[in-house]
Amino acid sequence: MSQKNNRNNTLISDDVIPVTSRKRTLSGLGFANIWIGMAIVISVFSFGASGIEKMGIFGVASATFVANLIIATIGSLTGDIGVEHGLSFATYLRAPFGINGVHIPAVVRGVIASCWFGINTYIGSTAINYFTEALFGIDNWFLWFIIFAVLQIVNTMLGLKAIDKFSSFAAPCIILITCWMFYKVNQLAVLQNFSVFGYHPAQPSASYWFVTMSANMGMWAALAADIPNMTRSLKAPLGEKNWLKRNVNNWIPQFATLPIIEAFIAVIGAISYKTTGNWNPVEVIQQQAKGVTLIILLVMVILAQWSTNTAANLVPPAMCFTNAGAKWNLPYKVAVVIAGLIGCLVQPWNILNQLYTYLGYFGSILSAIAGIMICDYYILRKRRLNVPELFSNNGQYRYNGGFNICGLTALATGTLMANVFPDFGYFFGFPTAFITYLLMMKCWYLKKFPQKEITSGFSDEYLGISASRDWVLEGYEKNAGYESVPSVDIDEDLSVYKGGKDYEERTGNRLIITFGRQFGSRGRELAHILGKKLDIPVYDEDMIKYASAELDISEDDIRKSEEAPRNELLHTLKAGIMYSAKEYDASTTDKMFLIQSNIILQLAKMSPCIIVGRCSNYVLEKEGIKTVDIFVSAETEDRINQIEKRYGLSRQKARNYIAKKEKNREYYFNYYSSYEWGNPQYYDLCVNTSSMSLDNLANHICAYINAN
Repeated sequence: MSQKNNRNNTLISDDVIPVTSRKRTLSGLGFANIWIGMAIVISVFSFGASGIEKMGIFGVASATFVANLIIATIGSLTGDIGVEHGLSFATYLRAPFGINGVHIPAVVRGVIASCWFGINTYIGSTAINYFTEALFGIDNWFLWFIIFAVLQIVNTMLGLKAIDKFSSFAAPCIILITCWMFYKVNQLAVLQNFSVFGYHPAQPSASYWFVTMSANMGMWAALAADIPNMTRSLKAPLGEKNWLKRNVNNWIPQFATLPIIEAFIAVIGAISYKTTGNWNPVEVIQQQAKGVTLIILLVMVILAQWSTNTAANLVPPAMCFTNAGAKWNLPYKVAVVIAGLIGCLVQPWNILNQLYTYLGYFGSILSAIAGIMICDYYILRKRRLNVPELFSNNGQYRYNGGFNICGLTALATGTLMANVFPDFGYFFGFPTAFITYLLMMKCWYLKKFPQKEITSGFSDEYLGISASRDWVLEGYEKNAGYESVPSVDIDEDLSVYKGGKDYEERTGNRLIITFGRQFGSRGRELAHILGKKLDIPVYDEDMIKYASAELDISEDDIRKSEEAPRNELLHTLKAGIMYSAKEYDASTTDKMFLIQSNIILQLAKMSPCIIVGRCSNYVLEKEGIKTVDIFVSAETEDRINQIEKRYGLSRQKARNYIAKKEKNREYYFNYYSSYEWGNPQYYDLCVNTSSMSLDNLANHICAYINAN
């Protein structure tokens, strides 16, 4: 498909194209912080209250924990869609539902998430109103509802990086304040001589354990299905075939946060209910809190609802609406506003009064969608996807006029079955939809509409990250981070170097060595000594000279900004960019990285060489160029001594300078690569310059190279 046709394609917009490895900036820790923020939901307290009278505290905790363990499993499985192919939830659903049929489940999911946005905003606004009424006599919860909604919408419009940054601040605060809430309600229990862990209900009910578990699953059914909206921005190692290793930033944050936090919240709700008759500890503590305590409570409620809403209830519907509005190139920021308006207009205070009823409806629909996704992605296609065809009006996913009858039928039957058994909806909706979709596709639809990823015998041609492939649509190269960078004029006389020939004859690969190093470890000196021994060129400051000429920026300015973290929020505001996947107008640092990456590739293709720093191991590995990767470290005291002498600093200033440079270097490397700076698994050889002289170390490295 030509660039012009792609730009006029109604299935493509800037926000729904696959996120490539070059555009993925979310770390596993960042994802964990987002999950912590999402997991603190006030309504979960009610699950503990409803279960304490039927099964005791251990029943409440175990039912909640197991439910969220299952949700984390499903979320991790569907999350691979984003990790592997960089696709959003709604864009992927074109495969099981068709390019037109996708709008039915996607828009339904979007509306559901919007309703949750309204619910959590209402809860937060009531807490703000209680505070302002108690301290200033201002009683106007609806005003705070509107203001709170607007603030969250603006935060979400700034993109996933802004959400990540907010969550990094909110997550530890939320954890600490939640622990404080547990302490407060437990104090009430002690005052009433109530034994929390020794309590046994008068009329225990074994079946209620499953009811509570099912209700908890309904709470997170949506996120378990549409988590690709977030995992598409997760960093992942290129070429990693092992599912667990490739998805390490996906599954560990989900398993480490959701089950534990939700069980803890349910326990707090149970204790609160048994000691006061009110499941909501926020209201309980409000009745007793004064001054600083009341302010702390307010902060907890605001942070909890805010962090939940932005990541869980605004990003997903915005992506669904953007996909549905691709025909009109609906911008992500407009879709965020639409989601926010829906959440406000549904009168969430009324939904909250019938929360269990709505949870049943929500969970039944979304359990069916999850069942179809798992079946389609893992069982039928074995993780392969013909991604370019997802953006074709007349491709293999058109099916019957754009509708996959199998997917829509499975969605209907799964939803119906879940509502026949509403107390256990997820356990009926998921398998019913899974089996219905599997049988209809196998026995009928795949014969009528062959799918290339299946008929190819599940060729790796249809894999993404695990096959070291980024899906880049023609005409959208710049958007995907594959902006064409002109060749740089490199004036080097390489005839003076004779080394590397034996290595190339022996291995069939050019001798390319990359050096990563701790600041002050004398890694640059070691590289030059090694270069002389091997008789090959060493490149370090040279790249600054070439980049300076290409960007028309002074070498001093490049040195100041190189390997320094940019202010993501300021850059986002300055560029007018509203979504992390849409950071297309590169900052000077981005352009410099692209230029230097191009220089690195050119140097590696010219002759054997040593390249120092600048993510060179990642840049070359991504292009399939074999390298010998070395990381240089040194003892802290030796590095301090080195920096003292080099810059004439005091000992303390040298220590602080090292810490600052190390932080910047690590941030730069982790931001622009999917590797982890300093992690031994990404290097062939790690050496310590404190262990022996640089000359002896260089000899050892030469011996290592000659042995391979």
